[in-house]
Amino acid sequence: MDDVATAIGSESSPAPEARRRAGLARLAEHGVDVLVVGGGITGAGIARDAALRGLSVAIVEKTDWGAGTSSRSSKLVHGGLRYLENYQFGLVMESTRERHRQSRLNPHLVWPIPFLMPVYAGSRHGMAKLNLGLWLYDLLSMFRTYRVHRKLRPERARELAPGLRADGLRGGLHYFDCRTDDARLTLANVLDAQRHGAIALNYTRFVAPLLDADGRVTGATLADELDGSRTEVRCKHLVYATGHWSDHISGAPGGGRLIRPTKGVHLVVPHDRLPVATAVTLTAVRDGRVMFAIPAENTTYIGTTDTDYDGDLDDIRATADDIDYILETANHYFPDAHLTGADVMSTWAGLRPLIRDDADSAYKTSREHEIFPSPSGITTIAGGKLTTYRAMAEELMRHVVRDLAKHHGVKAKRCCTHKVPLDPGVRQPEDLLRGPEDAFERNLWRQHGSAGSWVHERMKSHPAEAATLTPDLPIVLAQVSLAVLGEHAMHLEDVLVRRLPVFYRAADQGLGCGRAVATHMAALLGRDERWVADEVRAWEALVEASRAWRDPETARLAQSA
Repeated sequence: MDDVATAIGSESSPAPEARRRAGLARLAEHGVDVLVVGGGITGAGIARDAALRGLSVAIVEKTDWGAGTSSRSSKLVHGGLRYLENYQFGLVMESTRERHRQSRLNPHLVWPIPFLMPVYAGSRHGMAKLNLGLWLYDLLSMFRTYRVHRKLRPERARELAPGLRADGLRGGLHYFDCRTDDARLTLANVLDAQRHGAIALNYTRFVAPLLDADGRVTGATLADELDGSRTEVRCKHLVYATGHWSDHISGAPGGGRLIRPTKGVHLVVPHDRLPVATAVTLTAVRDGRVMFAIPAENTTYIGTTDTDYDGDLDDIRATADDIDYILETANHYFPDAHLTGADVMSTWAGLRPLIRDDADSAYKTSREHEIFPSPSGITTIAGGKLTTYRAMAEELMRHVVRDLAKHHGVKAKRCCTHKVPLDPGVRQPEDLLRGPEDAFERNLWRQHGSAGSWVHERMKSHPAEAATLTPDLPIVLAQVSLAVLGEHAMHLEDVLVRRLPVFYRAADQGLGCGRAVATHMAALLGRDERWVADEVRAWEALVEASRAWRDPETARLAQSA
């Protein structure tokens, strides 16, 4: 508890904005060895790797940590079973290795869940071929999985997935991958980098690099998105980890044609409308791509799509066609569910920052990453997967360490992220599948790790903060305090979307608690009633925009706005 309290702060600690300004001032005064641009999972992993090597490092993000792709994935840490079809054995081995490491080091953030792959008469791949593929999957993982896969009879498959289409069902294959909260995983990397000395600044936009006469990087110009000020800072090496924005950053490789952004959409329905006890692997009716229906507490989420995207990179939304595509497949496999748009509680949409290639479809485009070092002391990384972010960071840092040693005589330690947990206070529970049995404790553990003890102490010292935010979720006001005081939350969206899953799992998407949460945040941040009103309006607009797909014309206008 003492370490957690020290990291988060107490009533007498500087206000969050004051701490943020102090970090920026320290960066401007002293500079750093490495400046990381981009606060998604890749940038966060790089910043943590650099900090644990003993380098001085700062990471900046123009909005909030994980606000782009890294909070809008399928929320899986998986071995990439479908990559076997393309003989990408190396990628599968790397992915399953990282899956094993993450689930062992960080069980509150990455935990195994069972998957059911139903097999039907006339399927492209029969039971024997799929069973052989899963044996290969187990082998490439060196059997480091929660349990080895097994075959199921049709009756058992339908017990795990009530309502699963019986017509033609030959049985199923039961295997394990891992689930995660992608936004929390990203934040955990940022917070651990900070624990090891990194300066972490969200709502701080990278403007341009500063170069010397020989074209070597010497620093960068940064803009504070909260107060509009600009600051020049010094660094010895610059890393671009900006995901699908890579083509729009100063001096990035590829001449503006590096990335092929593809859109992935998920929708959320109440669990009682699709009461699966296991994740179910589906094959899309229209184009045969792999999709999933995944149970998540009081909900089930289904997705994803995979379509090329050329719209606004900062405003990615589900369309009516996206929702129809997903519901068509869900209703094919679960014909008695009769899911419609009225069942959809919420949606999310994000962009995959895939490396552009000659593949004839987005689905076939490689998920591999590429690293682009340059003589100027700027290194860019693009592509890749959530699952392999740690290995990607380690690989990139080899280039950075060599450059720092060659041009600045800076020495760094060896990488240790493969053996150091993200939260040193978390202990692995006996039951990896569930964590603590009590729903509130389990959610607290998954969302905050060892900082859950701080929440308990906060509820004791501030009894009013034991109140739940919304009647259908075990989330309390003390968790909002933690988000603001210890987790860099600066806006209502930061709290209700990325720190706490209210936007996705509450029946009203948080409309009922928005003002109360904003008012509480204002007291912690030193904001006034006008700020509260602005935050509530922005929140209501966000919820409304997420529902625009319900009216095709509204959705079309929203996309073109």
